[in-house]
Amino acid sequence: MYQTLYRKYRPQNFEQVVGQKVIVQTLKNAINNDSLNHAYLFTGPRGTGKTSIAKILAKTVNCLDLKDGIPCENCLSCKQIKDHQAIDILEIDAASNNGVDEIREIRNKVNLVPSTGKYKIYIVDEVHMLTTGAFNALLKTLEEPPNHIIFILATTEPHKIPATILSRCQRFDFKKISYEDMYPYLEKISKLENVKIEENALNEIVRLSDGCMRDALSILDQVIAFSSEEIKEEDVHEINGTIPQLELKNFIHSILEQDYKNAFELIDTFDKKGKSFIKLTEEIILFLRNILLLINVPDYFKTLNYDLDIYNDIAKQFDTKLVFQYLNNFNNIIPEMKKTNHARIIFEMALIEIIQTKNEKIDIKKVEIEDNIKPEEKTEPIREIPIKKENNISQKNVSFDTKLLKEIRVNNTLCNFNKNEFKIFKDRIDEIRSLIINPDYSEYASMVIDGDLRALGNENMIFVFSNERDSNQFNENIIKIDKMLKDYFDKTYKTIAVTKEEWETIKTEFNSKKRQYTYMEEPKIIDESKEEKDELEEMFGEIIEYL
Repeated sequence: MYQTLYRKYRPQNFEQVVGQKVIVQTLKNAINNDSLNHAYLFTGPRGTGKTSIAKILAKTVNCLDLKDGIPCENCLSCKQIKDHQAIDILEIDAASNNGVDEIREIRNKVNLVPSTGKYKIYIVDEVHMLTTGAFNALLKTLEEPPNHIIFILATTEPHKIPATILSRCQRFDFKKISYEDMYPYLEKISKLENVKIEENALNEIVRLSDGCMRDALSILDQVIAFSSEEIKEEDVHEINGTIPQLELKNFIHSILEQDYKNAFELIDTFDKKGKSFIKLTEEIILFLRNILLLINVPDYFKTLNYDLDIYNDIAKQFDTKLVFQYLNNFNNIIPEMKKTNHARIIFEMALIEIIQTKNEKIDIKKVEIEDNIKPEEKTEPIREIPIKKENNISQKNVSFDTKLLKEIRVNNTLCNFNKNEFKIFKDRIDEIRSLIINPDYSEYASMVIDGDLRALGNENMIFVFSNERDSNQFNENIIKIDKMLKDYFDKTYKTIAVTKEEWETIKTEFNSKKRQYTYMEEPKIIDESKEEKDELEEMFGEIIEYL
């Protein structure tokens, strides 16, 4: 009977393990130094070797003729394990045996000594699936186990395991298998199987597996069965239901050129091939993300083993702002596509909208805030707050009277404060995080993310910082921050920052309702030239007297 590749080439000792050097070295040292722990927790993504290393550890500690940390494969214990007859190693699937009774049965048998080896080993896979009662039943055994017992718990979701269990285990976090480790391993297996495969095809298998060795071997297994001759990149995509990078490039090029005909012909082709439109959208998002990386961090992108010729060509037609527009448009339709049986229609509607608004701002689903607040009094024309420059320093270091501006903006925020609007917008402010990789906005986006939005009223908002330095830095850059928010949300916002101590005072005063907040018309902030300095200082004095 044919044996699948991931079973056929499952590592049999620590030397054969791929991509987990730190974990392997630690366990080997523990065995050599006779310092084994009574309970281990193996966590990490699927297909990274957790169960395989658990079995290797079990085989190694029970081998009767261990040499340099490698099981002999000939002793009674090794032969029993190889033939799946070992009674000292018990594998339990917690997904189907997750009740209290199953764990109690283990607890009743832990005092039985091993029959052939030195240790009796329990490997509990998907341990996070145990019920609360089962965890409680396991707890006492983990706390004070017999000397001949070793528990190896494996899971992909360690956050679901109670802290009382975690604290009694030695934890190992498995990482995804890197390209440098996976590619040569797959190449070696291909040669052992006498399979001819293109370099690009192997690269795609590694990329699509996303660090999961089991997925990589499964894809290789399928593509070997599918292709009768040399395996090509197209074969990998045909089996996996994905789209080749060149086809994605052609599709995105059609959008850029507003070529409806070619774009919809490609959609027909994808549909006839049975491609999932949700998966197609995810592939497009990944492709656009790569374009974004190539534009902004080319040195990093060149390390990712993508076809530079494909991306260099298409990236020349993009700028960062346009990539963000496309990314957001495609990302926004995924939830809708998952809720309908007509994913293609949703995809096509979004495509038409993207083509028609190629050079326009992305149509983000905004929170519409009613602007029904009117100033109670307007007795004076709008004045201007001058920026004081010294030695023509950059805008970033420009200073102005933040005390005056802070008083006005805090006042205007609180006189129009709306709790519901604040809660809605607070959930959206984290979207600014996407601008951190944009060189034009990264510094100001970081300031917004680091602050804590505490109040919003109409177009004014207050951010709170834990220390005065960060608060002052924010206020020194409010011109750029306000512009960034307007560019992103397509709405004017006026920001100000205060410290925690200032905010406590403001909040107490506001909640006491002892003060009436009246809208104050905010003077404009202008850039002062040396020639106008004296005149503007005089005007600024008048503003202070007026306010």
